[in-house]
Parts: sequence; C-alpha cells; structure tokens
Amino acid sequence: MSETLSSHSSVVLFGKIVEDLKVIPEKKSGVKASEAPAFARIYGFSYGGSYSAMATPTLMLVHGPGLPATKAEVAGPGLDDDDPFYKSLKVWSYDQSDDSTMLDVSSGTIEQLLLNDPGYDGPRVSGAKVSGAKVSGAKVSGAKVAGAKVSGAKLSGARVSGAKLSGARDASD
Repeated sequence: MSETLSSHSSVVLFGKIVEDLKVIPEKKSGVKASEAPAFARIYGFSYGGSYSAMATPTLMLVHGPGLPATKAEVAGPGLDDDDPFYKSLKVWSYDQSDDSTMLDVSSGTIEQLLLNDPGYDGPRVSGAKVSGAKVSGAKVSGAKVAGAKVSGAKLSGARVSGAKLSGARDASD
C-alpha cells in the first residue's frame, strides 16, 4: 500500500476470511480469483492515521485474499507483537466512498436474540374492538394505530395530529 494523493480517504480493514461462509458471484461477473468476494471478520480499521478496534468484530464483504497485516504501512492492532493472532491478520484497503456489505451476526437462544431485543414490544393486537370504554388522564407517546375506528368518543384536552376521527365530540359540546 503506497502513499498517494488520495490516501487520506483510504480505510484499511484488519481481519480474517471466514472460511465457512462463501460468496457465489454471478456466473457472468468475470471476477478474477485474486479479487473474488468473501466475508471477513473485521477486528478493526485504520483511517486518517489512527487505528480503531471494533467494539464487536463484524463480518464485512472484502475482495481478494487480503495482504498480510504486517505489510500494512498504516497504524494497526499490535502488529509489532509476536502474538500469532496479530501475525495472521490480513488487510484490505478501500476508499471511504466504496460500497460494501456488513452482516450483523449474533448467536444465542431465540429468547435472547428476539424476545429480549429492545425493539420488541410484545405481542401485536389486531382487529380489537373496544366498546363503552372510558379513559381519563391518559397520556400516549409515540403510539402507532392502523385501521382503528373510533365512534361516539368524547375527547377532553386531547391533542391529535394527522388523525381522522368520525363522530367524535369535544367535551365542550
């Protein structure tokens, strides 16, 4: 990796090819073996003269087998160490504007992966019907309701944005 005028925009990835995950390019792609796409577990990257370790190693699409990290002329992870892990790392250099693919790989029980996820907010209710209900002093924030029908409702001090209510009357009526 030589120094060029555009070196300031280079991102150098440090990682290892994942052997049990293969990328099968389209038959007509004409990709040379030296540039064949693969997924690598990336442990960190160098950009702008400094190395940043990934908080959690991630899988990224790389091209070719990579160069030995010891040949990288950029800041890297413990490359002066005699640790075999660091000596076995490979590097891939890309421009910061190049496209790539990153996979989020997690393993654990279904409960750990899905049900304990902060984005999961419990079972969904669909087609519910409420009749004769009275709500007082309720506050709802960030709710999303689709396909609901409200009729004969009495609203007091409500603030509604972008909603359509039929048959509703204000408490001042």
